[in-house]
Amino acid sequence: MFKRRRQVQPRSGVEKAFGQVIRTIREDELEISQAELEKRTGLNRTFISDLERGIQGPGIRTIFRIAKGLQTGPDLLLRRTAQSRFFEFPAERETT
Repeated sequence: MFKRRRQVQPRSGVEKAFGQVIRTIREDELEISQAELEKRTGLNRTFISDLERGIQGPGIRTIFRIAKGLQTGPDLLLRRTAQSRFFEFPAERETT
């Protein structure tokens, strides 16, 4: 029997910040559903949900598709991500 892996939603980080930006634009500014964003981008609604919750991280092509679907530029999405209260850049690993 298939056992589903538990998904842990991050409290901060680049993915969480990006997801919050997408959700804010979609819900508060455009007032569209995830299903509508799915139509506009061609991305699966479940994947959009995972992005918004910070479970998945987008690739460069996905960022451009989402920006187009949200009627904005990818540069604005990334700028707003960096300004988000959830944004936390991953720490660099020390090498010895």
